[in-house]
This record gives sequence, C-alpha cells and structure tokens, in this order.
Amino acid sequence: MGDAGVNPELAHQWGTSCLNLLSRMFGSDSVHYKNFDAQYPKFRDYGPVNRALGIPRAAKDDYGQGYLFNTRILIEAEVFDEFLEQAEHLLDSGYYQPAAVVIGSVLEDGLRKLCARYDVPLAAKPKVDTMNAALAKQGVYSKLTQKRITVLADIRNKAAHGEWDEFTKTDVENMLRDVRHLMEEHFS
Repeated sequence: MGDAGVNPELAHQWGTSCLNLLSRMFGSDSVHYKNFDAQYPKFRDYGPVNRALGIPRAAKDDYGQGYLFNTRILIEAEVFDEFLEQAEHLLDSGYYQPAAVVIGSVLEDGLRKLCARYDVPLAAKPKVDTMNAALAKQGVYSKLTQKRITVLADIRNKAAHGEWDEFTKTDVENMLRDVRHLMEEHFS
C-alpha cells in the first residue's frame, strides 16, 4: 500500500483507464483529458487522486448533458443546408416539383433526427405525421409549427406522387423558406 492507504497499482490502473476513456470520448486535445493527464503523475497520495476524481465526473456530466453531440448537430445542419441549396437550384431553374421532393426529404430526415435527439420512439418506417405529432406533444415545437409541418409534408407527398397541379412554385418557395427556418432553429 502507498500513502494514505491507496494501492499504487490500483491507482495507476484506474488512472490509465480514465485517460483511455477520456481520450476515446473527448479526444486527447480536450480539456478533460489534459486536466486529468496533468494530475495523473501526482497520484502518490490520496489528495491528488481524490481531486482527479472530479475530472471524469465532469466528463460524465458533459456527456450526460449532450455536449458531445454538438459537433454531430453541426454536421447534420451542414448536410441539410447542402440539400436545401440543391433544392433552391432546382427551384431557380424552374423545376419546382422535384425541389419539393428534395425539401420534403430534408424535412422528414430532420424530424427523424429530432425524434432521436428527444428520445421519441420511432416505428421501423416512421411516418412524418406521427413524428410531427409526437415532437409537438413533447414540446419540441409548438402546435402552430406542427400544423405548418403538416402542410409542408402534404406538398411533398403531392410532389412525390406526381400531383403537380395540387401546388405551385410559390408553395415550394414557401416550403423551402419554412424548412430552412426549422432546420436552422433545431440544428444550428
């Protein structure tokens, strides 16, 4: 046994495990990893070990509060934006019907990702209406937004089924604006 009753071998094992965990979860450039690594050589008595316990606890709290997933959200936002830019190009080129399908796909994928983020259970092939209602019920967005999404999903369905005379280019322009706003609100 080492100082203050701490087994040096177990302390070393624990410290190594903590460094490995922090490196894998946050990267070796993270504040959590660097702070723990700075404390690690001091594990000769109980005091530094006890102080160092706060570092993995802080990392666990950050993980539990979703701070790890901000990067993923930014990447998703970038992908959504690229598809919406493609839809805008189609729209500007006079192809508003295919643009409506692309915009509707972004909407559907965004709803699916919001459901995953807010732990809304999904069926194997979730329907837009079901996801939309569940997200509004959980308070992710308002009933007014839910109604707007229902209209947007209707335009997408009409476009996907070739019902071209059921919507206009202006409807698709508004659809693009509304979906872009929704994605910016939840994925920025």
